[in-house]
Amino acid sequence: MIFMPIVDSTFPRGEEMTDENSSEFDMFEDVRRRLVEFLVTEGRERLDAEKIALYVVQGLREMPRFVKMLAESRSHTRAEIRSTLMLVLENASALEKARAILLQLDEANAG
Repeated sequence: MIFMPIVDSTFPRGEEMTDENSSEFDMFEDVRRRLVEFLVTEGRERLDAEKIALYVVQGLREMPRFVKMLAESRSHTRAEIRSTLMLVLENASALEKARAILLQLDEANAG
């Protein structure tokens, strides 16, 4: 059975996705795969590990761009910085989803 995650509306699409360079995309994909393997070795079911890893990567995806923008703030408009900050904050909800899944699984295993 092949797992195809359902990605909610906070996942970058369209122009936002094309702004991401290939090496950055590869890095996030590598992080996602490694996190899945780590979670599986920790005893998580693969499906749960895939969900958690997807949400973690989704929550972190805009962070490098935001940090770079702030480091180069003089070359970016306030609107660009604000827009990227909003993406970071919107995607932060994905980290909460990952946390909730982990807590739910931990409670189920403890009980």
